[in-house]
Amino acid sequence: MKILVIGGMGFVGSHLSEEFVNTGHSVVIASRSKKKIRNIANIVDHVKIEYGDITNYKWLETIILKHKPDVIFHLAGQLTHYEAFENPLYDVDVNSKTTLVILETLRKMEKPCRLILGSTFWVVGKPKTLPINEETPCNPLNLYAADRLASEHYCRIYNRVYGLDALVMRLTNTFGPREQYNNPRKAALNYLLYKGFKGETVPIYDEGKFFRDYIYISDIVSAAKAIMEKGKSGEIYFVGTNTPTWFYDIGKWIEELTPGKVVYVESPEYHKKIDVGNIVVDNTKLKKLGWNWKVPVKEGLKKTLEYY
Repeated sequence: MKILVIGGMGFVGSHLSEEFVNTGHSVVIASRSKKKIRNIANIVDHVKIEYGDITNYKWLETIILKHKPDVIFHLAGQLTHYEAFENPLYDVDVNSKTTLVILETLRKMEKPCRLILGSTFWVVGKPKTLPINEETPCNPLNLYAADRLASEHYCRIYNRVYGLDALVMRLTNTFGPREQYNNPRKAALNYLLYKGFKGETVPIYDEGKFFRDYIYISDIVSAAKAIMEKGKSGEIYFVGTNTPTWFYDIGKWIEELTPGKVVYVESPEYHKKIDVGNIVVDNTKLKKLGWNWKVPVKEGLKKTLEYY
């Protein structure tokens, strides 16, 4: 198949692109710049690359109609709630309008195409009960999550009204090689692990007495493949392990595996306003596609340290 990966040089996108090349698919990568080209160093000679800004909607439409892919993974965007509050109108443009442009373009295309939107557990907000699943009510606490949720609704509406083959994969906290490790605003686990790797102090909020559903990148890749091959059009699939990872355990593992030393700090006021609290995902719906996760968090930490 021909697969267009929008954001294909990013963390998840680069791993997906590599897997698709290695399994014989024709891959086109859309990227804003060459900044992250080292992420696809192993496959750069085996993919086609289109450079451009996805908020240039005419360009986005043109590359889709030019390549006429069988599958599109839409993984690009502004990916932190900090950036969303700093530039809220741009967040609407990049995290919401782009999805509408893709859907409208697919209406014009002469062949069927499966669109898989990369979304996030942040759309749920602070849940009243755990685990969360695809039926959990959504009450996003930040602009980034609200714009992603809007994109989810666009996909489901276009599926229902126009019959477009669009679905959503909602990711929990992901980590692993190629994720940003020097940005305290994004990818907390990679950031903390890298500080430990460098022998620095590792700051963890609120004595680590909270948990998230962390999942290693190779399990994200296998989930994305399962959704692409077996997912039902118009549906949402949560990608998680159904296993809580406590941050005090993360701190303990980082001290065990690296020369870093954990220091516990109080979370800032801003964090308290948008924090979703404890999260764990019921992955029953995804497992019905024949998928299951394989890599425990501690093993994933070791693999990521080997990469560093």
